[in-house]
Amino acid sequence: MNKLIERVKAILLTPKTEWPVIAAEPETTAGLYTKYILIVSALGPIAMFLKGSLIGTSTFIGTFRMDLGAGLTMAVAMYLLGLVGIFLWSLIINALAPTFGGEKDSVQSLKAAAYAATGAWVGGLGQLVP
Repeated sequence: MNKLIERVKAILLTPKTEWPVIAAEPETTAGLYTKYILIVSALGPIAMFLKGSLIGTSTFIGTFRMDLGAGLTMAVAMYLLGLVGIFLWSLIINALAPTFGGEKDSVQSLKAAAYAATGAWVGGLGQLVP
């Protein structure tokens, strides 16, 4: 877990030095999903569930919360759609790679999609801010 946190920090704070390290690492699709994508992409949906169903949204007339079942369903749906989105994004990157002077490589394309989405995934925690 510490290695995961260090990777996220490096991508967000020092991307210029981290991207060459990422490109050189041998990786598999399954490894990327299990060690990184499945974990980091869950941050936003978890934050959405916590905010919508447990914390709620406060207005001048009270605090509104989503039903726990509806909140959980929405979080799971957002999580699964996010995973599908990353996969589709990697397919697009792979298909367009030759257009930009790159080589088709499905694992490198998945790396690019997953690590580029890191900022958005971590930014999903911002939902917890009142």
